[in-house]
Amino acid sequence: MFSEEDLQELVDFHSEEAPVLSLYLDVDPTKRTTDEYKLVLRGLLKEVSGQAWRKDIAAVERYFDHEYDWQGKGVAVFSCLEQDFWRAYPLAVPVENHVYVGDRPYIKPLTDVLDTYERYGVVLVDQEAARLFLFQLGELQETIGTIGEEVKRLKHGGGSAAGRRGGVTGRTGRREEEIAQRNLKEAAELTARFCAGGRCSRIILGGTEQTVALFQEMLPKELQEQVVGSFPIVMTASETEVLDRSLEIIAEVEREREKKLVESAITTAAKGGAGVIGLADTLGAVYEGRVHILLVDEGYKATGYRCEQCGYISAQARTKCPFCDGKVKQIDDAVDLIVREVIDQGGQVEVVRDNPPLEKAGHIAALLRY
Repeated sequence: MFSEEDLQELVDFHSEEAPVLSLYLDVDPTKRTTDEYKLVLRGLLKEVSGQAWRKDIAAVERYFDHEYDWQGKGVAVFSCLEQDFWRAYPLAVPVENHVYVGDRPYIKPLTDVLDTYERYGVVLVDQEAARLFLFQLGELQETIGTIGEEVKRLKHGGGSAAGRRGGVTGRTGRREEEIAQRNLKEAAELTARFCAGGRCSRIILGGTEQTVALFQEMLPKELQEQVVGSFPIVMTASETEVLDRSLEIIAEVEREREKKLVESAITTAAKGGAGVIGLADTLGAVYEGRVHILLVDEGYKATGYRCEQCGYISAQARTKCPFCDGKVKQIDDAVDLIVREVIDQGGQVEVVRDNPPLEKAGHIAALLRY
């Protein structure tokens, strides 16, 4: 599975001697057939036939013809065989089709994947049992469950006079409620242990509306704050159904989170606070190491200019660096370089989709550390 360590390795790799071929392929089996995806692959590779080295293109073709099992929803491949560099990452989540050739791996789509599909927990509960799941990047990492005492219910009708007056039937109802409460409490304790140590950055609950509400109240306060949504589902649901339903909520939560971050950056920048918008100001903040959260419009690319001596990046064409008089090199995709710099500086990267305010602000913005 692709990890933060894998991303850092891609960030660190740089080739001066030969170009790096980066390819992302959407292979979601619910959308197209394998043969149709192979046609898309050939089209992408044809786009860079004059830029990428032939042996790298051939290596990618061999991988999809003989090694890839076509079981996931997305694939990211990076090849620079001249430098003995080959990395292929099958993904359980989709990616946008993209091909890029440069002196470094093109990483922006992978930062989006890590951000959107980071580790989260799902808890299914009813009055008798609980099922817990830990998902990361669309893959199931761990699952456990618990079964409490059975909640027995009397059938309606046929009760005795005492029962109808609230005697036996009333006591039985209270007994059922006590058992259900105890089962939910045990499920909450199991969830606390399952999510200990920050294993679940976000939690989603599944079950009936009433049961979910009772269960959430029993969770420790810190876990209650991590609950981002819930959905109705039966306890016998398949793992695939649990994943699909939870990913729908994750997508909604991510869109709302991105919306708030963009609003905050734009408002803060307008007030002269710790926020910037637009390529030029964002580049300046990156060079100064002040970016806490970078916000980039999905698919945004821009030409930039970087000093080969001190690393200063500018949005304006220059022949010499204004700080050290070093030689300036044009960069076809300065946005990908910005993403790399922010990751190296310990900042966060958010790739934002369909956000008109960010588009109007110049497709890129940032919340700053100071």
